[in-house]
Amino acid sequence: MDETFERLQALDGKRVWVALLRAPGLRGTAVYRSGEFRLFDRPNPAKNALTRVVDADGLPLVTLLGTDTPAIADGALRVTLRPTFRIDVREEPFAAPAERAPPTYESVARELVAELEAGFRSALLLRPDPDPEAGARRRFGLPPVEEGPLLDNSMRFAVGHAAATLRPDGPDGVRLTCIGSSVWNGRQLTDLFEPVAGARYAFEPPDIERLAGDIRAFLSNRRERFAAYSKST
Repeated sequence: MDETFERLQALDGKRVWVALLRAPGLRGTAVYRSGEFRLFDRPNPAKNALTRVVDADGLPLVTLLGTDTPAIADGALRVTLRPTFRIDVREEPFAAPAERAPPTYESVARELVAELEAGFRSALLLRPDPDPEAGARRRFGLPPVEEGPLLDNSMRFAVGHAAATLRPDGPDGVRLTCIGSSVWNGRQLTDLFEPVAGARYAFEPPDIERLAGDIRAFLSNRRERFAAYSKST
């Protein structure tokens, strides 16, 4: 049994801290989160190894696949998804930067993309990528889906039929609106949702973490923290 697999087994069921770095050349500020490490979250790990770090609600902060190649680096379990995206997992908190620039809509969007892509991997669709040079498409020489921001400066995340839209709300906050679609009696229904705790999030660390958690919940089809306020066909 090699050192990496021993480390995976040792982390199983423990609280861990993760550093998510998604930036060109891996030069940038990481996103730091913590959750529970779950080794082989699905049956038949030999064919479909799926390891997760989940938040307090059991929602995916990090998803590692059987095709990933973890290694040990700087005392952490490290997975390099591509030259622009790296995930480190440790049993103790990371030393956060002493100083960080004041958050902006763009920096919050980059933070969300790193966290959501780490959790949902290739199932996540986003429009546009706030840092296309760090995206998976760039690795294969593909242009971004959109060049630059959308007309209303919104960002949209989707997994399957669930989508979350983020828009600026003044200079120090954002607003979240979510859409879920379903088919009933041969008709397509679209439901609009907003978080029960409030759809506006300030640019403060607790609010940004709540925002990421709410989006993870909606994209995982967990609706208990949302209220539907309109329906269309």
